[in-house]
Amino acid sequence: MFFQRFIDSVSYLESLSFSFDDSFRDIYMSCWIEFAEKTDNLPVFAVVDGSRGSTTFRGGLKVVCVRALANVYEGWNIVGNVFDVDVRVGQRLQGESFFMSALELKCLRKALEKYGEVTVALYDGSLYPTLHSLLVKFTSHQVQAYKEYLNSFYDLYKFAIEHDIVLVGVTKDSFVNYLAARVLADRISLENPELGKRLERLRSMASLRDEISKSQLENRDVYLREVDRMSFSSDEETLDEFTSKAGFTVPLVLAPQPLCLSEEVKAGTKKWTDAKIRERLLKSGPPFDHVVEALDRLYELPPVVMSYWRPYHGVGVYRLDVCGHFFGLNSKWNLTEADFFLEESVEKLKHIIVLLNSLSPEPFAVKPLLDVDDLVRFKVKVYRECYEPIIVDALKKAGLKPLLTKRDLREMAVRM
Repeated sequence: MFFQRFIDSVSYLESLSFSFDDSFRDIYMSCWIEFAEKTDNLPVFAVVDGSRGSTTFRGGLKVVCVRALANVYEGWNIVGNVFDVDVRVGQRLQGESFFMSALELKCLRKALEKYGEVTVALYDGSLYPTLHSLLVKFTSHQVQAYKEYLNSFYDLYKFAIEHDIVLVGVTKDSFVNYLAARVLADRISLENPELGKRLERLRSMASLRDEISKSQLENRDVYLREVDRMSFSSDEETLDEFTSKAGFTVPLVLAPQPLCLSEEVKAGTKKWTDAKIRERLLKSGPPFDHVVEALDRLYELPPVVMSYWRPYHGVGVYRLDVCGHFFGLNSKWNLTEADFFLEESVEKLKHIIVLLNSLSPEPFAVKPLLDVDDLVRFKVKVYRECYEPIIVDALKKAGLKPLLTKRDLREMAVRM
């Protein structure tokens, strides 16, 4: 009854396809280093991941339960772990992803403190904090969660620097175009250095299109077509299309994300401490000024360096975020005005790539991260049948009336 209607409805998807411009292949390949080495001499390393479950009751009361697990390895053997659980309750509670990330980072730092032999720490996700331009409109729960995440990240990052531990974030699915935007700016600089300099700070496809449209570039239409393609794609997808052999991209030092917001680019802001959004958050008072304090501390540390990696077996492209101190960067993040390539650190990055390749039996990428994910992940049945009833009882003892929503009751009836 429904299937033919479904077939009719998806037919429009044919018009959404886009093609990769092969004229840009060489540009991206100029940033790609083919490399497929592995080793049997694994260091002592730690991996961390987290999971969350939540229940919303009638009236909007929401309970979020997050948990995190950090495993410590010698070779392929788990020799220890650190785990934790956190429960948050609030009316229309938001920000659970930040609460979970904060707990993950705390667990990883505790593991590094407890097991002093660890020299490499792997995090499942990005290590590049981003600030939403409309943070002042967030709920108090969201702001609190974001602040906790920033403080946890700072504590872990600073600990890693002080104890010379390599901190690496591995992102399975990244939707950013930081590399593409920088590559495009560098290419345009060859034709128009002044325009290329203006484009260095831009990551927004709309802003890139606006600047290029106003130019008299000889290849303007070609650049605009690439910007349009980037609007529907990502660095990860681009490199997956243009590369087939194992390797990685030249390390790219990332400037503080708030400096790349359109408002800051137009204002010519060169440092986080001079940013318009920072000033606005400070004037808003608590809890937003606490976010500024957290970012002020964080941007006193070295910047994060990004690369994309294809494992030795060639399956998939992954984004890597590496702590800058590993590359010998001692400058403050606050002084990094724009993204820039760190070509002199290619050989240094190979040490990390060798480790990641060695932890990636085909077809996996960093299998210990997959293993810890499997251990910590909330199974829906376990959460519903074990955690949720205990949460309900606890709320009743606290004097509340935790009634499941009609939708949840219906779903339970359907599952039974």
